[in-house]
Amino acid sequence: MISRMLFLPAAAILFSCPALAEDAEKEELERQQAFRTGLQEIVDDLNGGSSDEFIDSIDRRDIVDRFFGLRLIDQRIKKKFREDLVFQFVNIITSTFSDSKGEIKATLLGVESRGDRGRAVVRFDLPDLQFSYHEYDLRLDKKNRVIVIDWIDFLRGQRFTDEVGMTLIMAAPSKQAARKLIDFQNVRNSDLFQFIELLKAARDRKANRFIEIINGLDERLQRQRVVVLTGVQLTKRVRNRRMMRTALIQMAKYYPEEPLYSLMLLDYYFPARKYDDAFRALQRLYDRLDVEDAAMEARLSAAALVMGNPQDAIAFADKSLRLEPSLELAWWSTLRARAALPDYAGAVAALQRLEGEFGHSLGPEGLERDPGLSALLASDEYKAWLATRQ
Repeated sequence: MISRMLFLPAAAILFSCPALAEDAEKEELERQQAFRTGLQEIVDDLNGGSSDEFIDSIDRRDIVDRFFGLRLIDQRIKKKFREDLVFQFVNIITSTFSDSKGEIKATLLGVESRGDRGRAVVRFDLPDLQFSYHEYDLRLDKKNRVIVIDWIDFLRGQRFTDEVGMTLIMAAPSKQAARKLIDFQNVRNSDLFQFIELLKAARDRKANRFIEIINGLDERLQRQRVVVLTGVQLTKRVRNRRMMRTALIQMAKYYPEEPLYSLMLLDYYFPARKYDDAFRALQRLYDRLDVEDAAMEARLSAAALVMGNPQDAIAFADKSLRLEPSLELAWWSTLRARAALPDYAGAVAALQRLEGEFGHSLGPEGLERDPGLSALLASDEYKAWLATRQ
C-alpha cells in the first residue's frame, strides 16, 4: 500500500509532463540497451577464450561480502581467505566455467531489466552435446556499466556465492554453523556430531566415509538440502557413477520439483528410463529460465521421442531449428524424430546437414548401433542418398 501511494503522485507528474515521461522512457531504454550490450560483450569475450570482461564486471568487495554473508565461518578461515584473495580471486571466479573443460562456448539467451537491476540467462555448450545454464543477477553502476552481482549455476544446483560460502564453512565447521544449516530445532548432540563429520568427509572428498555417515543419520537430517546437494556434488567430483546414482535417487526422493536440480536429475532419470520424470524436469527448468532455447527444445524432443510421441518430438525439433539452425543437437533430434514418424526424406536431409556441417560420417556403420534408425537404414531414401555419397 505504501509503495502504491508513493507511485501514484509520481505517475501523475509524469502524465502531466510529457517531456518528463519521454525523458524517463529514454533513460530506461538506454539502461536496457546497456544491459544487453554489456552482457553480449562479456559472452563474446568468454567465447574468445578470455574471462577478463567477466572478472572486471564483478565488484570484488561486494561478492566477498556475499561469500561471508551471515554464515558462521571460522574467523581463521576468513582471515586466510582474505589474505589469499589477491592471488586466488581469478581462479575462484573462473571455477564456475570448469564444466566447459577449457573451451567455453556461451550463448546469451535473454536479458531483462528494470531500472538499474537486471537478469540474464546464458547457455554453456559442454562436451558430448551437454548443456549448462547460468542465471545472472545484474546491476548498472553510475556509468551504466554492467556489474555481475551473483549467479545460479543450474548444473551445480545453487548460487555461486552459496557454493563458495559453504566451502568456507566446511573448512572448519563449528556446532553453531552446523545448527544454522539445519531447518529444524532441537537437534540431538549425537546427530549434530555426525552431521559435522559428514561435512568434513565432503570437504576431504571421502565419498565412502560420507556414504557411511549418511546411512546412519536420522531421516530428518538425510533430507536436509545441504546433505542432498552435497552428496550429489561430492560423488560427481570423485567420478563414482554408482555413488552418484544413489545420491541422485535421494535428490529425486526429497526434491523432485526443484528446478535448480533438474539438470542433475537427468543423469538419473534417463539411464533409469524414467522418461516422464525427465520430461517434467526439463519443463520445470525451462519454465524457470523463462527464455526460448534451441538446446532445451532439442532435449524435449529427445524425451518426447523415447516416450513414444514422435509428433511432439518433431514439433520440438522443428522449433529448435527455427531458434538456432547451427545447433548440432537440433539436427540429431530432427534426424531421430523424422525417422520415427516416419519421414525418411526429412531424416536424410538431417543426415546431410550432420555430415556436411558437423563432420560426422553417417554411413550404415555409423548408425546401425541405434535401433531407432534401423528402418531408416532400410529405406529407399537412405539407400538413394548413400549411393550419391559413395
